[in-house]
Formats: sequence, C-alpha cells, structure tokens
Amino acid sequence: MPLFASSVQQENINNENGLNRRLARFITNIADNHELPYFAQSESMEDETRGDSPATDFGIHLKIDDISVDPPKIAIFEGKRLSGDTGTSRRREYVIGHEKNGKHVPCGGIERFKCSLHGRNFRHAGIIGYIQEETPGYWWKQINSWISELMLQQATPMWSCDEQLLPISTSKQISQSASIVIREADKLHLTHLWINLVV
Repeated sequence: MPLFASSVQQENINNENGLNRRLARFITNIADNHELPYFAQSESMEDETRGDSPATDFGIHLKIDDISVDPPKIAIFEGKRLSGDTGTSRRREYVIGHEKNGKHVPCGGIERFKCSLHGRNFRHAGIIGYIQEETPGYWWKQINSWISELMLQQATPMWSCDEQLLPISTSKQISQSASIVIREADKLHLTHLWINLVV
C-alpha cells in the first residue's frame, strides 16, 4: 500500500473513482506478479442479473481453472476520500449519505453496508479511506463523532455506540481500524484501511 500511495501522489490522482480504479488494478498486478490466486474488479455489482444493482467500488475474486464457472467473489471494498474539499453536503460520506431535493441519498460508505445495499451475503467487508488532508487520528475522531450524532437521531436504521471504530493503529502511510455494522438481520465486521496521501 505505501507503493500504491507513492504512485498516486506522483500522478496527482485525487478523485474517488480514479483512486478506486487504480487500486483495483494495483491489487490485480500485485497478485499476478506474486502468482496469488485472486484479482480485483472495479464496480463489483451485488446482483449482476439487475442492471440497476448497487455496486461496491471493487470486489476481490478468486481465480479458478474452470472457465465455465464465474470466479467467486471473496471480498468487497468501498473506497471513500477523507477530505474537506468534497463539499459540505458530502463531507460525512465515509459514514452517511446526504440530502438532495428533500430526500436522503444513501451513499455513505458505512451506511451502504448497514442498509445491506452492499455486502448482503458477506459477514466481513472493508472500506478504503484515502486521506487527502489532516491526520488518521483526526479522521478517527471525526468518524466516531458523526456516528455519535447519528445515535441521537430517531433515524432508520438506528445507530449504536457499538458501531464506532476501534482504536486506530498506524504504520508508515497505512492506518487500520475495525468496527461492527449492525444490520437488520445480522452483524458485519468492517475493516477500515486508510492510505495517507497527504504530501
């Protein structure tokens, strides 16, 4: 991941779609170079039989020898920028979506897993955070404060203090944390991997 961070910093990629697509290709190239049995796919749809299906930013698929069988998806990730220049309405998008024309748009990273728009059939998933300003500690506090605010609202679905991020650990340009997402039918274990792109 530090190698990926250096690559996107040099090329000045700072939009979410570009970062997600570049990371998916990076993961696939690393897997190929090390002969690992998986690859990454951008815009990994939840249900490919539906054209309007929600899609996580990328999925990890297992390579299989039988070309008549679709490679099984073994992991899913959502990618979100951690930056102040996303605009006021989208600043909290790592956690929760925003209002548009009087309606809530469920585009928050954690929110999509919570509402089972992403990862319905998974018990583990991940969010990649691209830190483009401030520090990992700053974003850890911000995200937990946004979840605290949601706990006080009478919104559906309800949020719980159990969903806050555990203490963060940082090594070089990579930070890691974990949280539980309480869904209607079960719980999802969410891994948070943050890549520090602040120069």
